[in-house]
Amino acid sequence: MTDTKTSRKRKALDLDVKFQIVAAVDLGQKSKKDIAAEFGIPKSTLSTILKQRETILSKCQSSEFNTARKRIRTSEFQDVDDALFLWFKSARNKNIALSGPLLMQKADELAAKLGHVNFKANNAWVERFKQRLGIISKAMHGESAAVNQEVVDNWLTSKLPNYLAVFHPKDIFNADETGLFYKLVPQRTLQLKGEQCHGGKKSKDRITLLVTANMTGTEKLKLLVIGKSAKPRCFKNVRSLPVDYRSNKKAWMTGALFTEWVKDLDKSMKRQKRKILLLVDNCPAHPKVSGLTSITLTFLPPNTTSKIQPKDQGIIANVKVNYRREMMSDIIKAFDSQQEHSVSILTAINTAHRAWRHVTSSCIVNCFAKGGFKSAACSESSEHPVSKSTDSVE
Repeated sequence: MTDTKTSRKRKALDLDVKFQIVAAVDLGQKSKKDIAAEFGIPKSTLSTILKQRETILSKCQSSEFNTARKRIRTSEFQDVDDALFLWFKSARNKNIALSGPLLMQKADELAAKLGHVNFKANNAWVERFKQRLGIISKAMHGESAAVNQEVVDNWLTSKLPNYLAVFHPKDIFNADETGLFYKLVPQRTLQLKGEQCHGGKKSKDRITLLVTANMTGTEKLKLLVIGKSAKPRCFKNVRSLPVDYRSNKKAWMTGALFTEWVKDLDKSMKRQKRKILLLVDNCPAHPKVSGLTSITLTFLPPNTTSKIQPKDQGIIANVKVNYRREMMSDIIKAFDSQQEHSVSILTAINTAHRAWRHVTSSCIVNCFAKGGFKSAACSESSEHPVSKSTDSVE
């Protein structure tokens, strides 16, 4: 016999919604039947919520309680929970990285001070504590914690408007370096259940890319690639490269390389009879360059680049995503044609060139805007695609 009854899907309500339900009942303007219908719950659920009325009101009116939680979890040692949560918030306000073992150690210390001789924190207790308070684990990204917001605000309101008044957005350029482990493949993979998964040794072969573009996204300058070898063997019989290539023992940007690059760019702008603003990070690898006639070299305030450096707002990340995509495409092509895939400096240069070419003008405009650089001219120019140059052949 077929059961004609349809099973009702249970609906978990967060505490904020439960608070609204209790408040609606207390207001007395609608019947409980109408309130249950309005919130899409059966009358039995409404009755259960009303039985928890006092707990819901006290929790939701506390500034330390996460009302997005679905359930009210209580602790046997509530005073330890309260003390640890206060300490947790204080530590996070100072941007101190916290872990489960650290919480366990602090909980035991606080419990001892509160006289709980039979209390002992463990992994299970920490997990329940995190669930009760809505605490999650996240990776710490970037350097924004070290940023002085007052300095950022001052630069955006007093310095940047002056530059925007003098230079057209198409003549405002930003340059920034990034390291690229050019042989490194993804470290995660899809696999069948029960299949053994083994990874290879991580490659630490590294190059540095200097990425430069203007505020309107209409000009993406050639990448400057810095490697360790002055004349890699793979360059033999290669007539030209799609990038500017330089070298030193560490494959890092140096003051000498930066000065050389800026002076070459200055000569190029002079031939075009242009005056541009070039914004770069304030760091030892970026010294002041004298004798410039067409470039106004300006340094961003120290420790603020994670907030106002346009390349740090997503442009460099986009280059790296494109690089990995191009690299994986090459790996698949090699596999399908039963050929061995290898990555040389030359391969990396051509792949990085394609990755940079595929960064759109709208991406560049948006990243400048995210850093505080905004102009009507940018939105107009971003509608036009950046001209694409041809890739070099290996």
